[in-house]
Amino acid sequence: MGLVDVHAHFLPPVYREALAAAGIDRPDGMPRVPDWSVERHVALLDRLGIDTAFLSVSSPGVRFGSGATASDAIALARAVNDVAAATVTAHPGRFGAFASLPLPDLDAALAETERALDGRGLDGVTLLTNVDGVYLGDPSLEPLLAELDRRAAVVFVHPTSPACTDATSLGYPRPMIEFPFDSTRAVTNLALSGALGRHPAIRWIVPHAGGTLPFLAARIAGVAALIGVDPATVRSQLAGLFYDLAGSANEVSVATLLTLVDAGRVLYGSDWPFTPDAAAAHGTDWIRGATNPVPADALAATARALLPRAATPG
Repeated sequence: MGLVDVHAHFLPPVYREALAAAGIDRPDGMPRVPDWSVERHVALLDRLGIDTAFLSVSSPGVRFGSGATASDAIALARAVNDVAAATVTAHPGRFGAFASLPLPDLDAALAETERALDGRGLDGVTLLTNVDGVYLGDPSLEPLLAELDRRAAVVFVHPTSPACTDATSLGYPRPMIEFPFDSTRAVTNLALSGALGRHPAIRWIVPHAGGTLPFLAARIAGVAALIGVDPATVRSQLAGLFYDLAGSANEVSVATLLTLVDAGRVLYGSDWPFTPDAAAAHGTDWIRGATNPVPADALAATARALLPRAATPG
């Protein structure tokens, strides 16, 4: 059995065209929009020994650009989810997919959740860490979280630029610093708002080894006590999430993550194609190496238990 990649992106033509129409050629300050094709992706899976990759749309999601409308986001979400479903069908066992939702339109997001999961058979949903500065524990998202909880859905969280990014990114690509911190903000907000406690059936995947959460977990729990939130509950909830290793397949990141969670909560992620081929290969080499405290087989077993499609690779 090979690896299972829970953090893999796709940029089909309909999505690239939407980015270009909005004038986005350096998403989140990155140097370029990476190339993607299903043929290149399958070749990468074969080269790196990955059985199944779960596709998702990365930041900036499906609503972007100063002139974007709710209907634009709805149409783009439907289009990319349809491509994802077709890709999964055409390559059985090699791909799964997490649906994009057209937030902040709550009714449309609920409708697309039903269409993508029930009608198109996708494996869960992707939620950005924030949409227009609204984080995942915000009361406005309560109906969506309630529906995802009812379904015991897998929710893959992906970071995006925070509202303050122009003041805080120092002019560097936001994935370098802002993304890990925005993941930390989003999950902290889920815990301290009570959303994790109200919706315990949701199976959350937190990216990039939790961002800065493992380092800050004790501090977050300590301050939680000052605002009337039980610190032991916060620590327990953070330890009950799943965490992928995209961009974090190294001794320091994994050792720090394991101070927060046990090895059975850790998943493999490549972040391809935003992570170049050579870097993705370096990460998989480390995953299979002697210094990785969570063996590759254990990472794959956790993913297969979480995502049934990965249990029967093609």
